[in-house]
Amino acid sequence: MRALFKPSAAPGLEMIECAEPTPGPHDVKICVEKTGICGTDLHIESWDAWAASAVNAPLIIGHEFSGRIVELGADVTTLEVGALVSGEGHIICGTCRNCRACRRHMCCGVCYRARTWQ
Repeated sequence: MRALFKPSAAPGLEMIECAEPTPGPHDVKICVEKTGICGTDLHIESWDAWAASAVNAPLIIGHEFSGRIVELGADVTTLEVGALVSGEGHIICGTCRNCRACRRHMCCGVCYRARTWQ
């Protein structure tokens, strides 16, 4: 598969070929059909002060996408192969004042799940 790769803590990105991942027991494999570029990606590409303080290179970037499920992990029971899905990179706490007020995009305890390239 192709991926947008940040090889080092410096400006720039590379388009690379890499092995397709195998889903773990709680994961799904998605054939990406559409992607987006957001401000986070631009910060990482330019390697500004924010990126230097928040990101560890090397990594494959990108977290805004949609596509279809092509493979299910052994323990996935609520989704089906062929389902249209979109990715969500924010894992919210669900308990802070913003989450309780339905402003989950402003969660005080947000974390991000990502796989890094090694």
